[in-house]
Amino acid sequence: MLEKTWRGITFRLSLLFPAAVIVLMSFDNSNFILLCLFASFLHEAGHALAMLIVRDRPRRVTVGIFGICVERDRGYYLGYRSQALVSLAGPVVNAFCFTLFWRLHQPIAAAIHAGLALFNLLPVSSLDGGEALYALLCAQMPEERAVRIARAVSLAVIFPLAIVGFWLLLSETHNFSLLVMSGYLLLLLFFKEKH
Repeated sequence: MLEKTWRGITFRLSLLFPAAVIVLMSFDNSNFILLCLFASFLHEAGHALAMLIVRDRPRRVTVGIFGICVERDRGYYLGYRSQALVSLAGPVVNAFCFTLFWRLHQPIAAAIHAGLALFNLLPVSSLDGGEALYALLCAQMPEERAVRIARAVSLAVIFPLAIVGFWLLLSETHNFSLLVMSGYLLLLLFFKEKH
């Protein structure tokens, strides 16, 4: 793990991330991986811009094989509506880029941004949509109740995805991607509740 502190923010890079990118790019002749990385970078830049707007400050930014994790400074209180704004800023940037690339007749880039926006808007804890849902629920009710509702909504989204993913795996297409995504979301939910 490489680590560097700049202006009070610790940046961490797992060595598995660049290794995974190199392996994936060695099998990709279409620049699809680069387009995905660029879309992810713009997504995270949207979150960072929203954090600057609401005067939030990250304490640590970790880039790992499963994504980017931004830990906030615990000494600073950020209101629930501001938390929702920061959570939704990444998908909003991707939705804007989808529109831009669609108008520029770049369907692959547009599809990547649309997929990233829609995936992150799912109301599942650990995704942007789930974080925004949790923050908006906390603005309306006690935190314990908001946690229970957010967990129930997360499971109500993950289990049908897993069932459809299992069906797709057994169908003629033998596509396992939705099942893997459902398992990934379930693991994120499990590990989030452990912390």
